[in-house]
Amino acid sequence: MFEQLTLKKYTEILASNAPTPGGGSALAVVASIACSLVEMSINVTNTKTPAEQWQSHGNFFAKARQKFLRLSDEDAQAFRHILDCMHMPKDTQDQQLARQRELQKAYHRAALVPLDVMNACLNALTRARLILKEVYAYVASDCVIGIDLLRQAAENSAENVYANTCLIKDEQLRNSLENQAKQVLSQVKAQ
Repeated sequence: MFEQLTLKKYTEILASNAPTPGGGSALAVVASIACSLVEMSINVTNTKTPAEQWQSHGNFFAKARQKFLRLSDEDAQAFRHILDCMHMPKDTQDQQLARQRELQKAYHRAALVPLDVMNACLNALTRARLILKEVYAYVASDCVIGIDLLRQAAENSAENVYANTCLIKDEQLRNSLENQAKQVLSQVKAQ
C-alpha cells in the first residue's frame, strides 16, 4: 500500500491527522532507505571490483528493503485493527468481553510488527557491518549512514513494542515480548 506512494505523498499522509501511517510505519520506511544506502554502496563497489560476494550481499539488501516496506504497511494495518476493535460494541457484558479479547489480540499483533522490524534491522545491521570494511572508499560513508539508520530504526522500534505491550494484560506474554525486544536491543547496541 504505502510502497506504491511517492515519498512526497507518504510524508504528506504521515504529517496529516490520519491515524496511519505513524511512527512504526515511518521507522520501517527509514530502515528500507537504510538498506538502499547499503545496497548502493555494494552496487558501486561491485562496478569497481566485481566479485560474486557483492551479488549475494546486494540480493540480501534488496530483499530486506522490500521486507521493510511490507512491514511499514503491516504496522499501519495493526494499528487500524486496534482502532476497529475500539469501535466494537460494548453495551452488554458479553460485548465488553468480546471487545476486550479482540483488543488484547490486536495489541499483541501490534507489538509483533515492531519486533519484526527490530529483528530485520539487526540482521541487516550485522551484515552491513561486515561489508563496511570492503566497500569502495567513496561510498563507505553511505554504508555508514545506512548502518546508523538501521541502528536507530531498531532502537526506536523498541518504543513501539513497549507502547503495545503495556496494554497487554497477560503478564507472561507481555514479559516475553519485552524480553525479546531487550535481547535484540542489546545485540544492536553491541554492533
